[in-house]
Amino acid sequence: MPLDPKVAEDLGNLAYELGHDPKTRKAFGKLVREAKPDSPHARAFSDVDMEDKFAAFEEKQAAKELKAQQDAMLANMNRQRQNLITGGADGSGPKYDEDTVKKIEKFMEDNGITNYAHGAVLFANENPPLSPPGDDPPPSTYGDRWELPDFDKFSKDPDGAARSTAYEVIKQFRQKKRA
Repeated sequence: MPLDPKVAEDLGNLAYELGHDPKTRKAFGKLVREAKPDSPHARAFSDVDMEDKFAAFEEKQAAKELKAQQDAMLANMNRQRQNLITGGADGSGPKYDEDTVKKIEKFMEDNGITNYAHGAVLFANENPPLSPPGDDPPPSTYGDRWELPDFDKFSKDPDGAARSTAYEVIKQFRQKKRA
């Protein structure tokens, strides 16, 4: 059944509008290319092909950049993890064994921490060692006994006496530790 000339003209005008409207040009061009791929009408939409290819290229580049960022972040985290085991680049920092590093990683994961140094500090704060670290001698080797402070001093100026006594005790401990 042939089309009414008026309807054919309206359809032609509609096709023209769809092919030139930026909102519909891409979809309309795809339909034309699918229906008549070798026609001059399909070649008229070559700009749509170029846009599609450019968009695909941009997506591929964005994926490459994202992958590069992920790889860099993973390498950085592996370096930070290794620093916990070796004590840092110069080896002077705290060193942890593999089991402790795994506990630190679990702590970091539970608390949303991505920096190993920060995770180790917070983990150590939450889980202090049972005995203090360092080379402090056992308490029996400190020497003299500590005497109770003079309470006459405290009755006159409790805050000042407490402060000066504390400073004196700290000074004594430091002197004995150096000796």
